[in-house]
Amino acid sequence: MSVKIISLKEEEIRDIGNAFADFEYAESEFGMAYLGKDRQAVSDYICAYVRMTMRERTLYSTSDEHEAFIAFSNPGANMSLASAADILKTVPGRVDTKHLCRMAKGCLHAGKSYGSILSKLKIPHIYVSMVAVRKEYQGQGFMRKLLEIAFEEGRRQAVPVVLDTDAQLKKDKYEHIGMKCVVTQHFEDGVELYGLVYEPDNIPKEWKSDVVLDDMKILSAHNNNIWDRYAPVYNSFVTGTPGNKKAYAAIYKRIRSVIKDKEVLELATGPGVIAKQVADEAKSMIATDYSEKMLAVARRGIVPKNLKFEWADASALSYDDDSFDVIIIANALHVIPHPEKVLSEIRRVLRKNGLLIAPNFIHDNQKKVSELCSKALSLAGVNFEAKWDAKGYIGFLEKNGFRVDHSKQLSSTIPLMYTECTIPDERK
Repeated sequence: MSVKIISLKEEEIRDIGNAFADFEYAESEFGMAYLGKDRQAVSDYICAYVRMTMRERTLYSTSDEHEAFIAFSNPGANMSLASAADILKTVPGRVDTKHLCRMAKGCLHAGKSYGSILSKLKIPHIYVSMVAVRKEYQGQGFMRKLLEIAFEEGRRQAVPVVLDTDAQLKKDKYEHIGMKCVVTQHFEDGVELYGLVYEPDNIPKEWKSDVVLDDMKILSAHNNNIWDRYAPVYNSFVTGTPGNKKAYAAIYKRIRSVIKDKEVLELATGPGVIAKQVADEAKSMIATDYSEKMLAVARRGIVPKNLKFEWADASALSYDDDSFDVIIIANALHVIPHPEKVLSEIRRVLRKNGLLIAPNFIHDNQKKVSELCSKALSLAGVNFEAKWDAKGYIGFLEKNGFRVDHSKQLSSTIPLMYTECTIPDERK
C-alpha cells in the first residue's frame, strides 16, 4: 500500500530532515555533510527537498500513519523552475566559497551517475530521489516497504528503478532489498555516491546495466573509423531534412508490408533507423553493423522485443546458409570497398524465394543540391566507393546475381533508389 503525500505538518517535515542529518556515517565517510557546513545545513536542505516533492506530487508514504517516505519521479519528468529555485534558496549561508570549490572539483572528476548515463542513452527510468524512515519506525522493515512502492511502479512500466546513496551501510541495505550497485562516483576521500538499480524482469535486454555500461564505454572510446565518429549524429543526417523524412516514411511503409511474419536480417543498420521502425511487423529481426558505436547508439531508447542488434562484417557473415527470408541493406553498398562480396554473402544466407531490400543513394549530377551534399560528405571523410546513377545501380545488382522485381526512385536530398530483389533459381 502507498499513499501520495501532498501536505505534511511542519514538524513531520523537520522529522525527515533530522533523520538525514542525524544518520551516523562510518568514521571514514562524510556523506551528506558534503552539501553543507553543518548538521543544520543538511536538515534544511532535506526539508526544502521534501516541500519540493510535495509540490511536484512525487512524495509517497507507506500509510496514513506516515511512518516512512519515498520520493520518485517517472520517466521523462523534470523538476519545475519554481521547485529548483526553492532548493537553491537553501544554499546561501550554508556553504562557503572554499566548500563550493571543493564540491565543484569533486563533481568534475567523479564521473557520471547511473541515472545520467541512462538519460544520455535515452533509456526511460524511475529515479528515486529520497528514502526516509522516521526515527521511531527505523529497524521495522519500512525501508523494504518503501522500495517496493517504486519497484512495483518499475514493473508496471517495465523500466529500471535508479537510486543514489552516500553511505556504505545504506548501499548494503539497498542491495539486501534487491538492488545492485553498478556505479560508484568518487568525489573526494570519504565522499562517494553509490548508484544502484533495480531491474524488473520485464525490461528490454538492452536496458540491463551490463549492456548499458558497455555501450557507454563504447561511446566514450576512441573512434576507430569514420562511422564511429559520426554514430551520434548519423540519425539526424539521414532523416533530418524534410525530403529525407518523406522518403524514409515511404520506405518504412513499404518494408513493413513485405516483411510481415518473416525472419529478417539487416546489414549496415547504423543507428537502427530502419530496424526500429519496421521490426514489429517481422517474426524476428537481427540488425547488424561493423561499427560498435553505431550499435551502441542503435540500442538507445525503445527497442522492439523481437529485434536484436549484433556486430557483423557484411562481407564475411557468420550466419548459416539459407538463414533468412528477407535481407535489408540500406544506403551502404556505395560506401563498402567490395560491395560484390556483400552481395555474394547475401545470396548465401538468403533462403530460396527470399527477398533483398536494398534502398541506396544514387548520383544525379543534374541536381545541384545532391552534388553539393555528395561533395560535403566526401570532405567529411565519407568515401564513395561507387557512384551509380539509377540505371547503373540496378545494373550492378543484376550483374551480381539478383533480379530487380520492384524499384522506385524517391525524392530526397540525395536521390534514393528503392529496390526489391530476388535470386533467379538458376543463380541460387
